[in-house]
Amino acid sequence: SQRDDICSRGKLVAGVKYDAPPFGYLDDAGNPVGFDVDIVKEVQKDLSTFCKKTIGLELKQVVSKNRQEFIQNGSIDMAAATTTATFARMDSVDFSNIYFVDGQRLLVKSDSSIKSVKDLAGKKVGTAQGSTSETNIKAASPKALVQSFAQYTDAFVALQQGRVDAVTTDSTILLGLRASAEKPADYKIVGAFFSSEPYGIIVKQDDSKWRNFVNETLSRVGSDGTYKKIFSKWFGKGTKYVLTDPKSQITVPAQYPVRR
Repeated sequence: SQRDDICSRGKLVAGVKYDAPPFGYLDDAGNPVGFDVDIVKEVQKDLSTFCKKTIGLELKQVVSKNRQEFIQNGSIDMAAATTTATFARMDSVDFSNIYFVDGQRLLVKSDSSIKSVKDLAGKKVGTAQGSTSETNIKAASPKALVQSFAQYTDAFVALQQGRVDAVTTDSTILLGLRASAEKPADYKIVGAFFSSEPYGIIVKQDDSKWRNFVNETLSRVGSDGTYKKIFSKWFGKGTKYVLTDPKSQITVPAQYPVRR
């Protein structure tokens, strides 16, 4: 099992995003930080206890397009990278329990007349290659002109420069992009949620020992208050990414008693 491999090598290698604040992005010193990074650190902590030695952490950059591939070829042990758990993806990788629920919306300039997906016919909409956002927007607005970028930050630059009329992805990632602008007030998030995006951590297929280990960490943080702390650190009142209307129909993370 990957779990035992990590114990013997003494290091957890995790894939996180560098382009999705506040889940994964680079701070001013160039270090990856964010909600997903903090979740990974909890898994690292539990591994150190389980392996009875200090387990190091190496964070590797992933983007929507390559995160499954990196798991499959063994270059990372897990990916906490704003990944919606879908049945199509489960054909090639496995997912942990759901640890965050979001939905897709639109980010536009403040003076834009776009109010919802109904207004996108003939408009240019930026999103990320290989993301559920890309699939969803084509279904929700077949007449939109979808332009896919390697990273969400690239799509946002295109919006700032007027090369696209809107950017679409999960609402929390849009919050992060808006907050990164020189003048956040120049941009607004509009429209109702038009998808459900339950996030899971990606692990290699058919390795239940490792997947269960990750799930037990999620259960622990859910029951001991750590998850609430991490959530309010990134999305609570007074943060740059304050989440006023989270889309959540389940207790996140989905909880089971921890037996470890």
